[in-house]
Amino acid sequence: MNDSKKVVFGILILSIFVLVVSVSSLYVQTQISSGNTCGCFIPIPLFIPFIASIGLFIGTLIYYLLSPKFNKKKIDEKILLNFFEGDERKVLDHLVGEKEITQAELVRKTNLSKVKVFRILRNFENRELIEKKSIGKTNMVRLSKNVMKLFN
Repeated sequence: MNDSKKVVFGILILSIFVLVVSVSSLYVQTQISSGNTCGCFIPIPLFIPFIASIGLFIGTLIYYLLSPKFNKKKIDEKILLNFFEGDERKVLDHLVGEKEITQAELVRKTNLSKVKVFRILRNFENRELIEKKSIGKTNMVRLSKNVMKLFN
């Protein structure tokens, strides 16, 4: 249902509710004033909260039906890569493609020197883009949880 139809539907429901409340109030008033029934048969102190409760229910229902649904959108990995250039982009491209990768594999796959990869990873770590975990003489590298939230 598109937005304009939702608005018309909401106005229709509100109009029907106002009409029902008006007619029922008029009916009760005419019955009491004509003497067909006394005020004790339809207790006004209970009638008003009852109608107000129905109004709250209908208002909540309309709000639920008309409120926008928030869908968390995923971003494309390529958008993140556009913020980086050159060697940083090469390294990040491999990190995005794999869940975890060793630092040695990054050196081999990117054809960059160990020192260059180390400096790029340190830079990424300082910016909290990646997490490094030491395993023996090498490091396991993966994107940080905050960055992974963007893709999931």
